[in-house]
Amino acid sequence: MPIRKPMHKEQQELRTIAEAIPFKVIELSAFRKRTFTPERIRQPRSYTAPEGNLQAVGRFLMERGTVELLSPAQVEALFTEMHWCGYQILKLANKRYARPGPRREALVQARRLVSQIESAEEELFIANRRLVVSCVKPFFWIGQVWIGDFLQEGSRALSNAIRKFDFTRGTPFYAYAQRSIQNRLRNFFRDHVRSGSLGLRPTAEMTAIMEVLARVKEEQAPEPDNETLARLAGVPVERVAKIRPFVRQWENTPVPPVSLDAMLGDTEATMYDYVEGVGANDAPDAAQKGEIWQAIDRLSERAKYIMELRFIEGHTLEETGQKLSLTRARIKQIEDESLKKIRSMLKRSQPGE
Repeated sequence: MPIRKPMHKEQQELRTIAEAIPFKVIELSAFRKRTFTPERIRQPRSYTAPEGNLQAVGRFLMERGTVELLSPAQVEALFTEMHWCGYQILKLANKRYARPGPRREALVQARRLVSQIESAEEELFIANRRLVVSCVKPFFWIGQVWIGDFLQEGSRALSNAIRKFDFTRGTPFYAYAQRSIQNRLRNFFRDHVRSGSLGLRPTAEMTAIMEVLARVKEEQAPEPDNETLARLAGVPVERVAKIRPFVRQWENTPVPPVSLDAMLGDTEATMYDYVEGVGANDAPDAAQKGEIWQAIDRLSERAKYIMELRFIEGHTLEETGQKLSLTRARIKQIEDESLKKIRSMLKRSQPGE
């Protein structure tokens, strides 16, 4: 068996750079032409000295300068540049060099290409920061203390969207990025509410509007318009128009879980004493369990594995996604589809259906 020569230091670093490309390289037919050079879009940035009383959103939009919005053609050119650089890095890493001189030149060129990728990514990020702020707006009612954390989560989602976006499918980047940012912010909001770390208190204006809406709902009257709601709540009309979306967000806030050991009032009774079913069976009927497992067995292997991880082993969406290299949103989608199929199969198996 022939002995393999040890890899040179430069060649090894080239391989490391190629493996560290933060996105899956999309290869276009134009990349194979030696004369092809991607267009470089670099907008001039304007910088403003931040004031001391500037809030989180203002600081976020002013960091690293401000630029104009990108046109669809400019967005496509930036993604083409990123993936062309990745394609060139892979070519350099897979090429064999007989002499040390060309190896060093290839390594220098690969480093320059990495810097070019980072520059194009930053150009896309800076130009789309307004989209992050737009997605964070529905959470402004929480208060300025938490807005910085929401902006940070939105920034991470935008960076991930830039690296995962497939620009060859024809989907507008802003639509893809907006959905990614909104999903991440909803998950961040939900997780912090359920953990209890996010203390939520409605403002006085929100409380007044919610009280009026609650009375209207009890009377089974039609929901009032902004003018009527402003008169009944004693809040200016323009404020009602701004606060009403936040009230809907508050109403959809998930309720944090209540411990069964929680004491009820001044008594020594706990929640467990009231919800314990003494006369209930320890487990569902064996026949019913058998029908459920028969339905689960008819699912695909991946769906069956996800159901086992989630409902038997008790893994979270995040942990399940890490095991299957999928996002938590995709795991939730597969889980919901599987439960819907199981319900449908159980309903068809019932007599008389």
